Amino acid sequence: MRFCLFIICLFSFQQTVSAQDQDKKSEIFLELGGNGLLGSINYSRTLFNNPALEFRAGLGAYGSDPKTYLTVPVGLNYIINIGSKHAFLNVGFGGTYTRADVTMGILKKYEEGYKPRASAPVNIIPNFGYRYYTTKDFSWRINFSPVINRHGFLPLFGISGGKRF
Repeated sequence: MRFCLFIICLFSFQQTVSAQDQDKKSEIFLELGGNGLLGSINYSRTLFNNPALEFRAGLGAYGSDPKTYLTVPVGLNYIINIGSKHAFLNVGFGGTYTRADVTMGILKKYEEGYKPRASAPVNIIPNFGYRYYTTKDFSWRINFSPVINRHGFLPLFGISGGKRF
């Protein structure tokens, strides 16, 4: 009897661990463009499964020679399953702190009399995108992430790849 109880407990524990492994809530990913502006490394965490709400934060860079600035993107994403257990749409809203005055810098640099501000603005960055999770817990995303700030609207896209855990 004790042996049967031991086997049942062992099997129950294995099922619990197995179920937790399938429910990956965290992800580390590298992003080119997107919320980090030029590039960033990010961490995201699923806060709720139903509805799926995700928090993300990262460190990135923005700028051109001779100056590059640190960026700190943060945001929330609403994840929408599109019929498969691997494919999703995301709609999100966030902000990116940077010391750079985010504009069409390449264009502004050549205009007469343009001087970048040395302030520390926060840029509003909504995002709309597609993400795919592989069976090996790798992920990739493509996003439309426009920057909205005192200069107006800057259309920006991002692509990223990472690992869920």
